[in-house]
Formats: sequence, C-alpha cells, structure tokens
Amino acid sequence: MKGLAALTVAGSLSITLAAVTPAAVAAPHEHSTTAVTHSLSASPDGVNARRCRPRKFLRFHFVRPRNFFIPRTRFIDGPGGSITASVTRSHRVYAEVEFEREKRKSRTRSRQRTNSRTTTPPPPPEGEATITRTTSRALTRQILRELRFMVNPLLAEEHIVEVGHTYTREISPGMYGNLWYRVFGYRVGFSAWRVIGNCRVRPVGTGIANIPARVEGWRYWETKHPTFRGRKLSER
Repeated sequence: MKGLAALTVAGSLSITLAAVTPAAVAAPHEHSTTAVTHSLSASPDGVNARRCRPRKFLRFHFVRPRNFFIPRTRFIDGPGGSITASVTRSHRVYAEVEFEREKRKSRTRSRQRTNSRTTTPPPPPEGEATITRTTSRALTRQILRELRFMVNPLLAEEHIVEVGHTYTREISPGMYGNLWYRVFGYRVGFSAWRVIGNCRVRPVGTGIANIPARVEGWRYWETKHPTFRGRKLSER
C-alpha cells in the first residue's frame, strides 16, 4: 500500500510530497535501535514460560539527505555578472507522518463510494480522528528522538524560516545563475513494531517521513539558458 508524508509550508503557499510506502519487512533482529526479540518457549503443560512487557519500537531502513525548497524563493540572473539574493519571508516547515493502515482504510471507503450510488458510508467519528492525529504526533516525536541520537542532533519537528541571509555569487561569462532557498533535512523509511505479552513481535505499520533540520541556505547552479522544470524560458 502507499503511505503519505506531507510537508506543509505555513503562509500563503504549501507543498505536498507523496511518498511510496516501502514493502513489508521481516521482523527485526536485536540491535541498538530496536527492542530485543525473544524466542517463545513453552512449558510441558503448554503455558508460556516467558512473559514480556508489551511495548512498541521503531526500526529505520534508510536515512537519506533531502532538500526542502521554499516556494517563491527561486531567482535567475544573467548572462554573466553577479547574483545576490536574501530571504526575509516567514515560512514554517514541519514533519507529518501517516501509517499505511490508515491510508488503506481511506481507500476502502473511496471504493465503496465509487461502486455504490445509493449508499454513502458514514464519516469516522470525531473521537477516532482525534486519536489518529494524536498517534501521528507521538510517532513523529519518537522518530525525532531516535534520529537525533543516531544521525543529527539538529533535527526538528518544525523549522521556521523568518530571516535568511544574503548570498552573492559571480556568474560565469555567458551563463545564467540560479538561486533557490532550501531547508536541509532527511527522508526516512521506517517500520513500527509491537511486542506482545508472549514476547512475540507483531508489525504495526510502515511509512516514509520527511524530517527537516535547523539548517538552511541557498543552492546555486548555472545553466546556458533560463529554465524552469526542464523547459527553456528564453533564448537569452
């Protein structure tokens, strides 16, 4: 199934990033970021000899660098000369995570509405929606805590770009200079697991999260012509 990780930029603009949920993975082995998985042993009378405290834990499958570009902050100058830009607008970039199981329920309701013209399934209760939002926020905080320990202590649940810095760059003769403001961060693939009372491990869900960091700056590159999304804007 597919999961959804949404990156929202507060203000007048927003970006939504669709992500494909990674395939189901095998039950994790013991390592530094997961809980210990015990084998199940039984006594002669069939009663489990070992009991475990129920708990949940995360396993990370990949952590890749990711740039979150701020809208309306891309500039093109040239040919030649120099380019200078600064950011003074206010934006908020934060992480949001959804389980694939929640997405599957949503798609099931959509198919019911499409296949039947006479009945409309009732919307989920308000209490259920509140529980879902609370679970997503708790999962995001847990991912951040573990990634701060593993990867980068500067990871943030949200990052506000209020005042950037001025950047100046000399453009090569005959070339066009491009600047775009970005927030650095990571794209993380994860799976959530639950340990039940008999020490067995059960999968809860998988997904992809986009996590911003408290680091930002300009990206500069040069092109022969002014371009946008791979299309030439002008001959000169």
